[in-house]
Amino acid sequence: MIPLVGNRRRAWLLAAGVAVLALGQFGGAFAMFTDSATAGPGSFQTGTLPTPGGLALSNGGCSGGAGQTNVTSTWTGSSTLDASGDYLVGGYDVLRSASSSGPYSSAGTVSGNPPATQYTDTSPSGATTPLVYVSAGSGAKSAQSINSSTYGAATVTLTGAVGDEPNALQVTPDGTKLIVAEGAAHQVQIVSTATGTVISTVSIPTVGGTQSKPTAVAVSPRGTTAWIVDAANALVYPLSLATSTLGTAISVGTQGDPTAMVVTPNGAQVFVADYGSHQVSAISTSTDGVINIGVGGSTGTPIALAVTPNSSHVYVADQGNSQIDDITTSSDTVSTTIAVPSFADGYVAGGGDPNILAVTPDGGKLYVASFGGGSVEDITTSNDAVATTFALPPGGVLGPAAPNALALTPNGCQLFVNDYDNNKVDLINVSTDTLAAATPAVGQTGDPIGMAATPNGAAVYVANYYDSTVSVISTSSNTVVGTPGTGSGGPSPYAIAIAPSAYYYEVAGTHGGWTSAPSSPAMYVLGWNVGGWQ
Repeated sequence: MIPLVGNRRRAWLLAAGVAVLALGQFGGAFAMFTDSATAGPGSFQTGTLPTPGGLALSNGGCSGGAGQTNVTSTWTGSSTLDASGDYLVGGYDVLRSASSSGPYSSAGTVSGNPPATQYTDTSPSGATTPLVYVSAGSGAKSAQSINSSTYGAATVTLTGAVGDEPNALQVTPDGTKLIVAEGAAHQVQIVSTATGTVISTVSIPTVGGTQSKPTAVAVSPRGTTAWIVDAANALVYPLSLATSTLGTAISVGTQGDPTAMVVTPNGAQVFVADYGSHQVSAISTSTDGVINIGVGGSTGTPIALAVTPNSSHVYVADQGNSQIDDITTSSDTVSTTIAVPSFADGYVAGGGDPNILAVTPDGGKLYVASFGGGSVEDITTSNDAVATTFALPPGGVLGPAAPNALALTPNGCQLFVNDYDNNKVDLINVSTDTLAAATPAVGQTGDPIGMAATPNGAAVYVANYYDSTVSVISTSSNTVVGTPGTGSGGPSPYAIAIAPSAYYYEVAGTHGGWTSAPSSPAMYVLGWNVGGWQ
């Protein structure tokens, strides 16, 4: 498996098998395989290294700095030995592209005997600078996009009105489409992120004389289907993003406003919080069948959902009983109940803040914002126990803290907490479970509030409803570095969705000058939070 040098060497390369020591024409030692009856001395075949298999990608943590996002690749290595008893594959080259079609370039290499079968790509680059999408309340007829590197605005024009509490923006995993559910216009629009033009408008039908009110969107991990909640009629519709057609309506319980909904990362189930029915509806994406899971008895009011990255648990915030319910997805039953401080929110009747749960990318921690309790709880998911309670510092507006939104950076190292009553954002360092001293001031927020982090982890965007601005917080300095105004944030901005950065990886085995064929590509999407509230 080595290249020829001049005419002094000759190797006889046979079908892959067990390597033994053989002598070349001039006495050199070469790799020769014994399980072939077709090739022999005097014939030369081009060497072929085994192609690595089983390529899998995961969050690589924040090694090297809080304001970055890393991607870890793992794969199955080759155990074939060469003539010297060393591993035939002496290294691996990890290849990366920002496009599924390439071109691919080396992101890094590993070597050894045997070589490692894992590599962490630190702060991958090459993806298009993502746009930050902001939907407006107060009957505005447009959503806006903000360039995340310059904070410049580029209007995304929509033809229908957006409701006062839209909270219904989602970008597909590959970043090509923005899905907007417009409650006041009774429709969903699919927008091209490349051009800002509306690809299609899909009307959500009136049922029995009751006009629809699409209030929530969740997109499948493959980006093929969007799930739409019609809160007015207690229905969920699957929407094909390829054909812009609605599937058959699925009946669920009575929702709050806005509605919490998540798709499991494996794409198998959609969970909907049925605030007024004291339950969570679990929808099978393969059959559209529904299992209703009771939460909190007759007083349960589920307002928020979050799912672990391995899809095994869905956590539910029960506002009525100030508790977290852990649903085991394999049985669709509540396995544990965890007491937390009050979620009570006097600003929203018949609902509340759906974005008050956050699961870290490694699935190890669940964070809970307790609005009425003025605190944030860190729950260890392995035993469903509260590990830390953060009493947030009071502010200079109304005094006691009232956290109503959480935003984790994609690397899972920083948790930003919006304090609704005091117009400030608190920061929790996840690795040390400590509260930062600085609390950046932002504009007057709304309830609930849009807040999201950029894929590279460099900034967090906060929608300031009453100021008609968007605050941009640098994650490295924990300071506000930009405040796009009405022209870019739109009047009364509510919901925020940030286009993710999709990267594609391959891995190839190496031995001296030889390189194997690359593995099948795998995609990893930085900044697409499939497990969080959508």
